[in-house]
Amino acid sequence: MGKKVLVLGGGLLQIPLILKAREQGYQVYLSDYYPDPPGKKYSHTARQISTFSVEDNYRYALEENIDYIMTIGTDQPVYTAAAVSERLGLPFPITEEQGKSVTNKLYMKAKMAEHGIPTPSFKVFARFSEFSPDGLRYPLVMKPVDSQGQRGIFVLEGREDRAELKEKFALARQFSLTKTVIVEEFYPGDEITVNCWVKDGQAFNLLITDRLHFDDSIALGVCKQQRYPSRRARGRQKEIDGIVQNLVNAFGIKDGPLYIQMVVGTEGSKIIEFGYRIGGGFESETIPQVTGVDILDLYFTLVTEGKNLFEPGQVREKARLGSIFFMFAQPGVVEKISVPQDFAGYHGRIFVKEGKQIAKIENATSRVGCFDFYTDNPEEYYRFIKRFDAELAFYDKNNRDLLIHNIWE
Repeated sequence: MGKKVLVLGGGLLQIPLILKAREQGYQVYLSDYYPDPPGKKYSHTARQISTFSVEDNYRYALEENIDYIMTIGTDQPVYTAAAVSERLGLPFPITEEQGKSVTNKLYMKAKMAEHGIPTPSFKVFARFSEFSPDGLRYPLVMKPVDSQGQRGIFVLEGREDRAELKEKFALARQFSLTKTVIVEEFYPGDEITVNCWVKDGQAFNLLITDRLHFDDSIALGVCKQQRYPSRRARGRQKEIDGIVQNLVNAFGIKDGPLYIQMVVGTEGSKIIEFGYRIGGGFESETIPQVTGVDILDLYFTLVTEGKNLFEPGQVREKARLGSIFFMFAQPGVVEKISVPQDFAGYHGRIFVKEGKQIAKIENATSRVGCFDFYTDNPEEYYRFIKRFDAELAFYDKNNRDLLIHNIWE
């Protein structure tokens, strides 16, 4: 029997990692909060426990004599992987302390401020009775210090009364593992995503994309599209490279992946947050398509063998432009889903099933599907968007299309 890998999370984002482990001859053990996640059928065994729970995953790994623990595409379980690995003496590229600093914004933002890394000014509160944004410039963003998927995020304009503030604080705190809320200045500008690989403490930016939002008036910061190449980062490569390298130095990252969300504005580029992970927009698939770098294989080898096989010469542009596109729909019960005949060929995925209720859009979990397309031809790119937008549909019982159209760029 092969060695055992515990994969934290069995969602669609983790399936590529599960399949990679199986291809390499490993026994895959899965932990997930839900009883029947999509990745369960690809795993050898699974247990219904939260990926956020260090203690439950520690017991699981101990009982099953796990050799390695890993995850991709998700924030908070990175801390679980680092903490459990360290406590069991298993290899993992970052320590438990580093895991805390790259998943909890209290420690993350404090360290960035300490090292002069540009980030919006902030304050942290454990209780509403402590809440006082004095010294911060409105508008402000209120969110949990340790959550993911744009859950529990609110914009404060400064006109809210005490009762409204208390309600929003309670909702943000509800999504925090440590029941702590961060309030930071809203930095206006254009959001970009930097996908980075670190080797021997040196950062290599593999892919920079424009992180285009769906509609911030409905749900703040929910991504509808990651567009390559980034138009918003044009002319700022040296600045971005310097900020990312300073980040790597400050957090003591020696090897592995970083996923960094930045905003480019009038005061330069600022980091909003980052994670020690392969991105949650199926970057394990999109990065190889654009750069030729198999970032999933690099990560798997780093964890299981302790070897960082990345070489700068591996990076080569395989496409001049493209995007991963996310789909959104209006509330209703979807009775029939129609997709283009070649949908699967572009990593097309539908996140909801026919007969299921689609809720109102609140955060990143509200997305109903995705697909990607990369090419060298701009005309082909825009023809593709137009065709897929015309051929995709989510029909309700009255034959009304619930899918929201004309949102991709």
